[in-house]
Amino acid sequence: MATRKLKQLGRYRIQDELGRGAMGVVYKAHDPVLDRTVALKTIVLDDEADGREDFHSRFFLEAKAAARLNHPALITIYDFGEEDGLAYMAMELLNGKELSTRMESSSLPIREAVAIAEQVAEGLAYAHDGGVIHRDIKPGNIMLLPNGRIKIMDFGVARMKVSELKTQLGTRLGTPKYMSPEQSTGGKLDHRTDIFSLGIVLYEMLTGAKLFRGDSLTNVLHNVATFEPPPPSRIKPEVTHLLDLVIKRAMEKKPSDRYSSAWEMVDDLRHCLQELAPPTRAAQKDAESESNKIAATEEAPLKTQILKPQAGDKQTLRRMSRDTNTDNRMNMSRRFDSFDANTRLQQPTPRDRKRLSQTPRMPGMLRRLLHDHDLALFMLAITTVVMLAGMLALS
Repeated sequence: MATRKLKQLGRYRIQDELGRGAMGVVYKAHDPVLDRTVALKTIVLDDEADGREDFHSRFFLEAKAAARLNHPALITIYDFGEEDGLAYMAMELLNGKELSTRMESSSLPIREAVAIAEQVAEGLAYAHDGGVIHRDIKPGNIMLLPNGRIKIMDFGVARMKVSELKTQLGTRLGTPKYMSPEQSTGGKLDHRTDIFSLGIVLYEMLTGAKLFRGDSLTNVLHNVATFEPPPPSRIKPEVTHLLDLVIKRAMEKKPSDRYSSAWEMVDDLRHCLQELAPPTRAAQKDAESESNKIAATEEAPLKTQILKPQAGDKQTLRRMSRDTNTDNRMNMSRRFDSFDANTRLQQPTPRDRKRLSQTPRMPGMLRRLLHDHDLALFMLAITTVVMLAGMLALS
């Protein structure tokens, strides 16, 4: 790698060095044309560099693939080019910290870990729809932003599905302990390799454990292909059963057994978030209000609203019982004073408890005649007809 100190590359004015990697240097630079600060990623392309052709192909493949994507969870690519043996790519400068740094001390809170995984899964789903496989999903390539959002970085080993780049280096590039089994063995890859890698990241965020470690690269790749990790809930009991299932499906050894798309994983992770976050009081009130509206529209079965009497407040409760604007949906209850009945329900006597515990039975005929006006009229009509018939017969 060249050690020369750059002051300008293309139209970009170098301000500072942000970091170095095996393939190049990332600079902080200023774009005078658009007057904005960018991150400038470079890679040496001179004749002395090993694998020049492969590096060149991969770098510009990354630029073309990533520049086509526009999603809040994916880093934005502004420009790319080549000058004096250096290829460069200008991208948005992120103000945040890598997930790997966040995970150094301990595991993450469950809800935070699931929220991060859900955003990553959505970004990957969008990239997959655009024909791009990342192939190096790991904590170091996920940036946490101050607003709670994330950015997936470094599509340096990304590959469009239509690409014919088939060198051995190209088929196995990635971080070994976050590779899928098919990636670690140099097999054919599709979008499900990213799903496996995300499953590992989520597992480690939840438990703090480091999966697929080994003393050598061979041991690491062997563990990736053969080791079945225990459910996260065995390490951290607070992990829900649904999360265990999500991770298990994402990390199946056979691609055909995993999620068929990252969108499916997004849906399950959102269900996990709903399970982890009980609704607030405001949400409960909104849900109850909506439910009441639906019940009124569909003439749902009537329900009794039991009022809890408070000392010194009987007159108020009596007025509420008679108020036609009350939320009580038993229309009949608006025709009588239900305060005493509500009080007995709240403070039942032994006789009340006995009657409430008995199996309901049909009322007798006399009670039905006294309370059912339609039946009473019907019986009166029948009786009248019979009497008239009898009188006619006697005459």
